[in-house]
Amino acid sequence: MIARALFALLLLSTAATAQDYNRQDLVRGLCQPDGCDEFQVLTVEPMLTGTTGALKRTQVKTFHASYSGRMEREPENGFVYCSLTKPAIMAQGKGRTVAFMLAPFATEDNRETIRKNANFVAMYFAICHGPDIARRAVQDLRSTASSLGYRVTATASRMVNLKSPDEIVDRQIAAPVAATPAPAAPPRRREASPGLDLLPPAEIPED
Repeated sequence: MIARALFALLLLSTAATAQDYNRQDLVRGLCQPDGCDEFQVLTVEPMLTGTTGALKRTQVKTFHASYSGRMEREPENGFVYCSLTKPAIMAQGKGRTVAFMLAPFATEDNRETIRKNANFVAMYFAICHGPDIARRAVQDLRSTASSLGYRVTATASRMVNLKSPDEIVDRQIAAPVAATPAPAAPPRRREASPGLDLLPPAEIPED
């Protein structure tokens, strides 16, 4: 009887652990032998909209999940540029901004590089498109980006130093206003000299 009760308790405990391990509000990124990194988007604040995308301020909580449980870490502040042509995720520190430029259709990134970029992919797509699409992107970045209409021409992902997060925003330059030509002066009316056609009937000379 006691053994049966303990077995039932063990099953309930295992089910609860599995349910917590696969939380639907978390997106899993890079997995290593000691566990996987996971992310939860806490806040997304729109900042600037440019011609190629939108800059947003973000706060993301990170976790490290392993067979021994899930370890919660401190929330991290950052920025993301949601763009179909130049997607990027950014962090600030020590007076500088570093942007990771995603390349969904990269031809120069090998499989190991793609695997190590999983955290950036997970965070970017979770912030810009939601956790479900982020999970798809981690598994198959190329197909997911293509289905969303991404048109990134970069052949490799890369890190870029910026002066500030808003430097990545493409701002539309106003076209110069063409000068309006002055209206043409009306043609000058020439006074006709009196002739036969302009003389009153009484003044028409007789033959």
